[in-house]
Amino acid sequence: MYNPYAGISLKNQKDLSFHLSAHHMADVLLNGRLRINLKFNDSIVYAPNNMDISNFQFMHQFADARGDLLNIYRHGYGFTNDQQLCIGARKVIWTEYPVIQNLRHKQDIIEKLHRTSRLIALSDPFLSYTANDLKYLSGYHLMELTNTQADALNSWDIALSNGHRIYLMLTNLEFRGLKLYEQMLHFNHVLAKSDSLDAFVQALDEGTFYSISFPESLKNTLSVLLKSAVVERDTFFVEVEPFAASFRFIGQDGKQLQISDSTIKAAYPIRKEDTYIRTEITFDDGTIMFLNPISRQEEQNQERQKLSEFNSTHTALMRGVYIVLIMILLQLFYRWQIKKLKSK
Repeated sequence: MYNPYAGISLKNQKDLSFHLSAHHMADVLLNGRLRINLKFNDSIVYAPNNMDISNFQFMHQFADARGDLLNIYRHGYGFTNDQQLCIGARKVIWTEYPVIQNLRHKQDIIEKLHRTSRLIALSDPFLSYTANDLKYLSGYHLMELTNTQADALNSWDIALSNGHRIYLMLTNLEFRGLKLYEQMLHFNHVLAKSDSLDAFVQALDEGTFYSISFPESLKNTLSVLLKSAVVERDTFFVEVEPFAASFRFIGQDGKQLQISDSTIKAAYPIRKEDTYIRTEITFDDGTIMFLNPISRQEEQNQERQKLSEFNSTHTALMRGVYIVLIMILLQLFYRWQIKKLKSK
């Protein structure tokens, strides 16, 4: 079982919040949220704890104490909700399928983003990615969710259940209007090897972080911590502080494998049929901790996820068929017009 928390260091822990002001490019434009800084260097944010990625298709730049830079932007400007967060980007990719995106279109976008960004996160895939999409799509690394409701988490379980080692990153979405229930806020607790932005990206890539969802009223008083998550003799041990109300171990197809109540440390005996195990830990104040999964793999250093490749012969054949059909239709239309003119 690959355990992203094996040998984690508690020296460089960092709470990091991502903020999103709109779900859609149109919302950014229509509500006047677009902020363009013509002096690009003025947009640099130093040593951030909060990363505001408000605009679509515009680069946001962050720097650490050493002056190393990290570029992040949100891709997607069509009428669909197919969007991606690009971390460590070298440039902005403007390719988009603005009206309709099927599986092949979505994979093509991910492939193009994969070439220019270190990490790619699918943004709220439950809004626009089908179960079939999540079964086959590859080349992305993270799943960015703005809520932790069942439909949202189900998208994560679908990807994990089909062999994709994907890690969860929670993002805060700006709420407007009446609140029917207390808003839950999110942050990601990163266990990096150093305090540099490069180490932060590496931690996201390797899954050495966990996500926290908590009621807004706890904003300045929250104090929960993962102390350890280890695999010993085919048993998965998780320890937290303070006292937890429950530990839920979840596996293949999102099935609850075990629940342990009222403890600071829980153990789950790993079974041969377990392909992955992710953990949700709930506290009495309503806070929920989401651990990234431990997952079964054939080799210790197995490549995390391979990028799907298009069948170029099949693609060329299909395009040829489309061209021939269009030519036939044009020919029929032309003959119909000629016949119509002669009849007059």
